[in-house]
Amino acid sequence: MVPWEPLLVYALVLVWAALLGWLPFRLLERISVVDQIDASAVERSRKATTDSTVVCPHCGQPNDRGYTFCESCGGKLPTDWE
Repeated sequence: MVPWEPLLVYALVLVWAALLGWLPFRLLERISVVDQIDASAVERSRKATTDSTVVCPHCGQPNDRGYTFCESCGGKLPTDWE
């Protein structure tokens, strides 16, 4: 004869352990501010672009006008004579 009560308790303990391991990660994902930080960084880089900077056509990062290659990705920057 199979002892059902201990098996049921064991199954419930496994379910609770799985939920307690999974739930905090889901909550942290829900309240994450990563998207807000990335959006603010993009906004700051747009505001930083002025006449003294050149925007890289490859990665979109602003660079000083005197540079030939992008500081961020190393791509060739457009120059005034091109």
